Amino acid sequence: MKVIVGHENLDLDALGSMVLARYLHPGARLVRVGGLEGRVREVVELFVDHLALLDEDELELERVEQVIVCDTAQPGRIGPLAELVGRVPFVVYDHHPRGEGDLPAAGGAVAPYGATVTVVGLRMMERGLEPAPEDATLAYAGLWEDTGGFTYAGTTATDLRVGAWLLEHGAQLTAVRDWVRGHPDPAARAMLGALMQNLEVLERGGVRIALTRAEHEGYVPALAPLAHTLMDLYEVDAVFMVLRLEDQTMIIARSKGRLDAGALLREEFGGGGHACAAFARIETAPEAACHRLKEAVARYLQPEQQLGEVMTRGVETLDESTTVEEALALMRRRGFGGMPVVDGAGRVVGVVRRRDLERAVRYGMGSGAVRSFASVAATLPEDAPLSAARAALREGAGRVLVLDAAGRPAGIFTRTDLYRLPPPAGREVSERIFDALPEGVRQVLEALAEAFSEGAVHLVGGSVRDALLGQSSPDVDLVLEGLDPAEVARFLTRRFGGSYGVHYAFGTAHARLRGGIEVDLATAREEEYPAPGRLPRVRASTLSRDLARRDFTVNAMALRIVPEPRVLTDPYGGLADLEARVLRPLHALSFVEDPSRIMRGLRLAVRLGFRFHPEAERQIEEVAARGIGDAPTSRLRRELMLLFEEPRPVAVLREAERYGMLKALYSLGPSQEVWTALKRLEALKPARAVPAESYLYLLLLAAPDPEAFTARFGWPRRWLAYIERLRQPLADPRAVRELGEAFVEAFVALHPERAAEVRKPARRLRGRDLLELGMEPGPEVGRILRAVEAARERGEVRSYEEELTLARKLMEDYGTSRTP
Repeated sequence: MKVIVGHENLDLDALGSMVLARYLHPGARLVRVGGLEGRVREVVELFVDHLALLDEDELELERVEQVIVCDTAQPGRIGPLAELVGRVPFVVYDHHPRGEGDLPAAGGAVAPYGATVTVVGLRMMERGLEPAPEDATLAYAGLWEDTGGFTYAGTTATDLRVGAWLLEHGAQLTAVRDWVRGHPDPAARAMLGALMQNLEVLERGGVRIALTRAEHEGYVPALAPLAHTLMDLYEVDAVFMVLRLEDQTMIIARSKGRLDAGALLREEFGGGGHACAAFARIETAPEAACHRLKEAVARYLQPEQQLGEVMTRGVETLDESTTVEEALALMRRRGFGGMPVVDGAGRVVGVVRRRDLERAVRYGMGSGAVRSFASVAATLPEDAPLSAARAALREGAGRVLVLDAAGRPAGIFTRTDLYRLPPPAGREVSERIFDALPEGVRQVLEALAEAFSEGAVHLVGGSVRDALLGQSSPDVDLVLEGLDPAEVARFLTRRFGGSYGVHYAFGTAHARLRGGIEVDLATAREEEYPAPGRLPRVRASTLSRDLARRDFTVNAMALRIVPEPRVLTDPYGGLADLEARVLRPLHALSFVEDPSRIMRGLRLAVRLGFRFHPEAERQIEEVAARGIGDAPTSRLRRELMLLFEEPRPVAVLREAERYGMLKALYSLGPSQEVWTALKRLEALKPARAVPAESYLYLLLLAAPDPEAFTARFGWPRRWLAYIERLRQPLADPRAVRELGEAFVEAFVALHPERAAEVRKPARRLRGRDLLELGMEPGPEVGRILRAVEAARERGEVRSYEEELTLARKLMEDYGTSRTP
């Protein structure tokens, strides 16, 4: 038989994930090892018949064929079932990081979510399995407990998504509230008092750590929640409780981030867990264990970030002589609540707040200089630790100005930035992104990190998204802060060879490097749409505002390359949406502002196997209902042309039709005949490229008014005459070929029975052609023919004329002599 087991001293997360695991492993029996604590015991008794838990002493090990383990991977925590390691397959579902000596899992999933319920629930969602209401309630209780009501540091967006899914399937919140919060147990209250009496607060590297111990004779339920109570009471970042209960001593640890509690207890005490929650059973006396913890904690602190690494760059300032009215107009236009004021040398003299300037205008002081209304600014240097900025914000500063060595503003750090800091796992994800990039791209980024010590360079958008999906390409998109795109492009071409171009009006550059790497460089910028559907006004800005102007959350992530260390910025939950394979627009008017984003989303959805978020579908309905107004045809045209380069362009067009966007955006309504012809064109891929014009010729047949269609998007008017030829199945083959390869492909797609006579066999380069060019007969002829054939197979040459041009170049490169 198959059995499902959690760890000893079962908690609600282990129980909830076991219950869900039954859906993934039908017929498996739930097994309990060890005792049951307080509320868990009450819940198990409430669902005794439904759970049908087998006690470990009822288990016949020789009958077990497979073991499914939930919420642990440690053999020492699954009782007698550990004896089956190496004899039967084990499947592990866990949210703790893997460690040395873990069970040799042959299946399951281990992922760093806030609870194991999320790990199992996500697999159910992917398979379309639906839990019964009572199971959804049990699972939700485990999810709620292990994430602290979705507030603990290890909580992820995926935890909330699984929680919503459980609610949709009948999870009862009233019951969960009862089970998780319960009533304070007298023994737990007594233990809390002892812990508070013995508590000591340490400070190591800007991290506040509570260290305490207590002893108790007899059983004490719900010990883990006491750690969170102490963290809240003493406002600390981590807590270690050393507890002596009857004949055993244990350590329970909780951490909010920089202190890796799991690594500490695993390496120093042989325990386990993850960075934010860990446990160890020890032989050491409580006093000795506390002393050892004091000495060890500093070794398990992640390096504290400096303000220069996390600040928002590109601070806008006001000259001290600017009038109040001028400053107020600028702040209203930019949506700022305050701005730094600088003197003639660019040094900060203070900060003015919008509300103070508005009051000054009301008092008739609008013509005065802003210097008179500037208040003292909270300032710190770039190398100041993040904890110093936290302290300044905690003491009431609305913002901290970060100054360079000369006292000029280099950046700003606000409470909003504090909440947008990447989670502790951010650097692990950052390295995963970097490692997934092609070797050539990594070399380019490493060169930038070595060469530029000031400013900031971020890998953004599709480059980050595709690396996370394992689909990286040699195309690199970089956003710069405090650096000139032209200067960076020049450096790259000097270092790697190649060429570059600069668009000064747009603050962008493009470098084409030797080896095939293409690098797009742009100054961080923001957009303002004067009206729905109109082209935006663009101006220089900061990274956060640059990401805010993008289309979907999965395209609004940035990996900082300069300054080091590499850190992922993900302000809109793109990582979670990427994991869920969901396309979510950044804001409620995203598609109204730019309807071409819908087509971009459809291209991504088909290529990557994603689906639209309900918010995206709501916006599509809005666009379909209100129309696209003055939407720029240039962007719609560009999206259509990019669509034809996709591996499955017809699938994208079909999705556009399903959402009503072919009609709303392009006024197209293909007939079944046209759809069939489009499908035949697509079938030519990937064996050979299909010209974009071939698709467009067929779409002209799908336009109710072809003349208006060509005029609107600027297609050549001569194409209107082509439509008539397309509709003539008996057209003269020579007349069809005269209109070019693209027309031939469209014609054959519409009239496949004419393929043999319309398609003329392509002429290929032969040896006698080389002799006619003046080559001497000999082995060099064969060498060049083979080189041309290889280029043809790679798609580098597509016609006889291109082959002939390549042959002439090869003759020059090889130094082949010509006959006089």
